[in-house]
Amino acid sequence: MIEWYWRTRRSLVCLDFGRDHVSAVELVKGVVTRWTSWPLAEDALRNGDPTRPTALAVTVGHALADAGIEARNARLALPDEATVSRHLVLPAMPRRDLARAMYFAAERHLPFPIARARWSWDVVERTPSQVTLYLVATWRDVVDHYVEVARGAGLVPQALEPRSIAVARAVDQEEALLVDTGGQRLHATLLVDGQPAFVDNVVTAGTAGGRREALDRLLQRAYRYQSTAAARTGRLAPVLLAGDLEREEVELAVAGRPVSEVLNGQLPLSPNGFRPTEYLANLGLAMSQAPRRTRVPQVNLLSAPRRGFRVPLPRRAQELALIVVAVLVWGSAAFGVALLLGWHPHLGGGP
Repeated sequence: MIEWYWRTRRSLVCLDFGRDHVSAVELVKGVVTRWTSWPLAEDALRNGDPTRPTALAVTVGHALADAGIEARNARLALPDEATVSRHLVLPAMPRRDLARAMYFAAERHLPFPIARARWSWDVVERTPSQVTLYLVATWRDVVDHYVEVARGAGLVPQALEPRSIAVARAVDQEEALLVDTGGQRLHATLLVDGQPAFVDNVVTAGTAGGRREALDRLLQRAYRYQSTAAARTGRLAPVLLAGDLEREEVELAVAGRPVSEVLNGQLPLSPNGFRPTEYLANLGLAMSQAPRRTRVPQVNLLSAPRRGFRVPLPRRAQELALIVVAVLVWGSAAFGVALLLGWHPHLGGGP
C-alpha cells in the first residue's frame, strides 16, 4: 500500500487528444512505464472541444485501466483546432509592467472576448529595445470541459497546453516541418525558431493515391505560409516524418526523413517496444520543465485567469492600501491588549 502511494505521488500521465483517438503515456520518476492509444467516438470532439465530457471521461478511464496506468497527476495536450496563437512584439519594459501590457495586447489580438477566454503567454526573446511574446488562448468553456474530463476519469489536471507546443518541445528543432498521422488525418506542424508557426491537418482517403494527394496538399499549405509569413531564411524547413509515416514508403515532392533521426536523446527514457515518435505530444508534455536548445514557450491554460487579467493598481494606490491595512491591524491589536489588561473604554452611543 505504501509503495503504491509513493508510486502514484511520483508518477505522471500525459494525455494527447486526437480527433478519433486519445493516447496516454505514464512516467514514473521521468521514465516511461506504460502507454496506450484508445479509439474515440466520432462525435467525442467537435473542433477540439469535448461535446460530452462525462462520456469522454468514461472512455479515458477505461483506456487507463486497460493499460494498467495508475498515475493520477495529469498533463493534457489541447487539440490545435481549439486554440489560437499569436506572436506579439512589445517595447522593452520591466516584468511588472509587462503583465499589464499583455492584458491589453491580448484584449486587442484575441478573436473572442477576453472575459470568455483562457489565455497564457511567455517571453520567447528579449532585446534592448523590444520583447517578443508567444500568446495562446482558447474558450473558457473548452478548458472547463477538459478539466471535467480529467476529474471524471479520476485524474488531477496540472497542465493544459496546445498540442503543437508539446510536439515542438519533444522535437527540439529550430526549423522543421513535422508531418504525422492520427487515424484518418495528417497533421503538419511548422516550427520556426523552435516555436509552432503554422498548424494544419487534412483528412486522408483510404487509398495510397489519396494519401499521397492529401500529403502533397498539406505540404503546399505549410510551405506557402512559410514563404509569405514565417520564413526568416530563403530555404524551406526540412520535412520530418513521424508516426506511421516513418515506416511507410512515402513519395514526397520534397525530401523528408524520419523524425527519429533528429531525436538525440532528449526524450525521457523508455523501455523496448515503446515507439516514441508515435507519442511526441505526450512526451513533450512530460518535458515541460526540462532544459532545451530552442525557445519553446512555457504556457499553461489551467493557470490562466478565468475572467481576464486583473489590472494591477498604481503604486501610489498600493501604498495607500497597505497603510490602511496596517492601521486597521494595529488598531485591532491595541484594542485587544486593552481588553486583556482590563481597560474597557466607554464607546459613545451606548447607555
